[in-house]
Amino acid sequence: MIRKIFFIICLALVFSSCTLSDFNRDNFVKTSSSAAGGYIGYHLSDGDLFSTSIGSTVGLIFGSYLADFIGQDDYFFYKQETLKTLEINDNNESLVTGYWKNPKSGNTGVIKIKGYYGKPNCRLIEHVYINQNNIAQNSYDTACRAESGQWAMIK
Repeated sequence: MIRKIFFIICLALVFSSCTLSDFNRDNFVKTSSSAAGGYIGYHLSDGDLFSTSIGSTVGLIFGSYLADFIGQDDYFFYKQETLKTLEINDNNESLVTGYWKNPKSGNTGVIKIKGYYGKPNCRLIEHVYINQNNIAQNSYDTACRAESGQWAMIK
């Protein structure tokens, strides 16, 4: 039984690291872990529906944390810091710079709010990406304030 569980978890991790255009990695990880939890609960309780449901729920909760951890790539940290910097820079009087670092990859970046334009309120963002080899790459992004009042990154 332990070999089956290990196989299911390994299979879920392999597929969760793949990138396909229409593949939602987070949902796959959550669904797989929920299924694995239900399988464990089913076999530990000899087919009891309540234990199977509890196992599935615990698997889903674990899968949510696992999906969040897997999804923390460089863009995740860049986006979080950019949105925080935009909130600080909301008054348009001073241009604020933000810094991010991905503790898993060691990559860092600098975020500079370059200016604002148009309606809705949009901001031009310069992003200096620095990888582990200290090679810098510049890119530009745009973020606009949605009707809800939250900032949204536009790719």
